[in-house]
Amino acid sequence: MQIAKIKKIHFIGIGGIGVSATAKLMLKLGKKVSGSDLCTSEITDKLEKKGAKIFKGHHQNQLDNDTDLVVYSDAVPPTNPERIKAEKKNIEQISYFQFLGIITKSKKTIAVSGTNGKTTTSAILGKVLADLGLDPTVIIGSQLQEFDGNLRFGHSKYFVIEADEYYAHMLSLLPWCIFLTNIDIDHLDFYKDLNDIIEHFQKFVDGLPPNGVLFYAADDKNIQKLKLSANSFGCSLKNDKADYQAKNLQLTEKNYEFDVYFNNEFLEHFKISLVGKYNVLNTLLVIGFCHQLKMDLGKVKKSLAEFANLWRRFETLGYLKKNDDVLVISDYTHHPQAVKKTLQAAKEFYPNRRLFLIYQPHQHNRTKSLFNDFIKSFNQADLIIIQEIYDVAGRKLEKDENISSSDLVQKIISQKHKNKQEILFAKNFKQTKELLNKKVKSHDLLLIMGAGDIDNLARELTK
Repeated sequence: MQIAKIKKIHFIGIGGIGVSATAKLMLKLGKKVSGSDLCTSEITDKLEKKGAKIFKGHHQNQLDNDTDLVVYSDAVPPTNPERIKAEKKNIEQISYFQFLGIITKSKKTIAVSGTNGKTTTSAILGKVLADLGLDPTVIIGSQLQEFDGNLRFGHSKYFVIEADEYYAHMLSLLPWCIFLTNIDIDHLDFYKDLNDIIEHFQKFVDGLPPNGVLFYAADDKNIQKLKLSANSFGCSLKNDKADYQAKNLQLTEKNYEFDVYFNNEFLEHFKISLVGKYNVLNTLLVIGFCHQLKMDLGKVKKSLAEFANLWRRFETLGYLKKNDDVLVISDYTHHPQAVKKTLQAAKEFYPNRRLFLIYQPHQHNRTKSLFNDFIKSFNQADLIIIQEIYDVAGRKLEKDENISSSDLVQKIISQKHKNKQEILFAKNFKQTKELLNKKVKSHDLLLIMGAGDIDNLARELTK
């Protein structure tokens, strides 16, 4: 398939963060774009203003006969009426990641992969490359002020994207460079076990071309199980044998400051305002890449210091409407290990505030398969409300229906022992708000966390 020859594209599931960015990209390339989704949103409204034809809901009549290509998200089954019509009319259909894979063929693609940290690392890298004049195209699973939300349209060969491991989507891509942030157990509705996940990541890194480059987190125990090529660079916060090390790490006035060394030779002193030591490591991957490209590290330093917070990535929203001394932060984290690290970072950055967590688990299968990990993830929070699991369209399996957030709450309570934290279950937004109003205190840090629609509550509650 040659994208240059395609004139009209229809996206099913166009409201998704990744699919919508690709639709924007096609509009920038002069294609006619239409699309449908179950609900309209701020994202689809913006697409419509840019010239896309947007439909709410799915119907055969919404797919024009002269459409050249249908691109669909993972949540869209073959029984979707628009997909059925496309099949009848012999209109080519491909998934979102297959489409991304086609785009990567003609680009110098940097694919950011790993269980956690893909979006933040992609955004940091994209901004630095843009600031230093490399003019990349960037697609992220969030929104950044410096970009057109989830897209930065560039004119160079550089293309920064996230390589999602769900259903091994990363294997659809053809990257020149891979960033590997970490490997952890997840998506057990597709993978057999952790070994299966590691094997798929091995296939991914093995697919790099002869001149391909890999930057990886050298301390990650599962990444250490991979067989890596000579053109791979390890990054670490504590391992002197790694190629790149961040040393003398200090937290000063809501900033991390650290020195970067390459093969134990000092390169530069850096400062970032991102929360969490894991983001120091994500930043180090970017610094290593820039160093290998012989970019001016002084300019890289300036770009990193100016990086603004991402939408739903420990995003400070403001203060609670009913109590202007309660700071509200929204965060997308949904994997147990990431939850644990994010809570630890929140305590580190706001040591004088009580940590009040509202958490919405994401996907029934994840909650069930990682149940024992989840019950150990909330220890840093002082008070917790766990809302009912977010029901992901197209991802819920019948066998998962017997799992509830209340099971998590009950199990944590039964194992609390000397832990004085209070943990509560809420069946919906209404009950969450009722419990919040009863329990919140002045000077709390209210962290509202989850990959579902819990962010809507966060924004509703803030000034």
